[in-house]
Amino acid sequence: VLERAAAADAETLVLAAITGGGSALLCAPVPSLSVDDLGAVTDGLLDAGAAIDEVNAVRRACSEIKGGGFAEAAAPATVVGLLVSDVIGDDPAVIASGATVPIDTDPERALAVLDRYGVSAPNVRAWLRDDDPHSAPDIAVDNHVIASGRDAVEAARDVAAEHGYDTCILSTHIDGEASEAGRVHAAIATEISEAGDPISPPAVVLSGGETTVQVTGDGCGGPNLEFALAGALDLPDGAVLGALDTDGSDGSIDAAGALVDGATVTDADIEAARTALEANDSYPFLDGRDALLRTGPTGTNVNDLRVVVVQGQHNFVSGRR
Repeated sequence: VLERAAAADAETLVLAAITGGGSALLCAPVPSLSVDDLGAVTDGLLDAGAAIDEVNAVRRACSEIKGGGFAEAAAPATVVGLLVSDVIGDDPAVIASGATVPIDTDPERALAVLDRYGVSAPNVRAWLRDDDPHSAPDIAVDNHVIASGRDAVEAARDVAAEHGYDTCILSTHIDGEASEAGRVHAAIATEISEAGDPISPPAVVLSGGETTVQVTGDGCGGPNLEFALAGALDLPDGAVLGALDTDGSDGSIDAAGALVDGATVTDADIEAARTALEANDSYPFLDGRDALLRTGPTGTNVNDLRVVVVQGQHNFVSGRR
């Protein structure tokens, strides 16, 4: 990709179509590092629960294509970035680690991220300690975010409204520990069911964003599976919760996510479900209950989508229906 960019001249229009996954696929490590080095440090940060902007801060400091490296290689061509965002906030500098966004390099921040999460990565640390900060090159790039997680959430809201549901977009900026976010969504479902707040059933509550998992066990699963399993522990009767990654794979597994309800975890299953969460082993638990969503690759990536459905009308303590 860098070679193709470098072949452009002042008369060339370069359309850089970039989507989520670009941080992993567009590696181009600096000469003193290998692809294995970048893979290891990325795995370490993700397992420690680092947010994507923190992971990408390290990736940018270790790559020749990220942080505007692509745009710099293409200069003096006219570069237009067409970005499909899979990150919260849709910052072009974070999407695919900002290949078309010239920014200052910050090895000290990258080292601070490694320290914060206790990731050793000796080769990466050696490079960052020796590297000096560099100012971003003065290159004009016209970046456009053409699709994002907000589009997916709004599309889901429109479908729910067409089917007669009252709808509410909770947030498109949900992050943090996946299991905790799942419990919060289950609590909202309970509030809707019992009190009709913040909306009355039949209701659909939607959210987007990207949760993370601090991996302490050696099981199989992903953020959306942990989100769904934790939520299933507390879902009220008549509620359904779905959580999936829009690219069709929740982390490195073959499931995009899971669809659960109040019967997914029975009284007899509670301890097994809690053990699965503690071991980061949500996949086999949910697979054994036919709760996994397998879409296959979707051809796009606009982050995670969560849907809470609360059916029926209830008598509320306030007397409303």
